[in-house]
Amino acid sequence: MTYDDILALVAQETRLPPERLHPEATLATLDISSIDMVSMLFELEDRYGIEIQSEELTREMTLRQVFERIGVAVPQ
Repeated sequence: MTYDDILALVAQETRLPPERLHPEATLATLDISSIDMVSMLFELEDRYGIEIQSEELTREMTLRQVFERIGVAVPQ
C-alpha cells in the first residue's frame, strides 16, 4: 500500500482527477461528500484491511491527515 495506491483509490471513489488531490486540500474544499467518504472507507477496508470509522474523518481534515490516519506517508 503506497501513497499512489491510496491516491488512485481516493480519485476513483470521489471521481476527482488525481491532480486536484493536493495533500493540504480539505475534504470540504474538494467537496467530497459523506457518501463518497463512506465508500472510500469501505474500499480501504476491502483492499487493505484498514478499519477506520466514518466518525474519525471530518470534512475539515486535509488529505494529508487522512493519509496519516491510514498510515501512509505523504511525499514532500
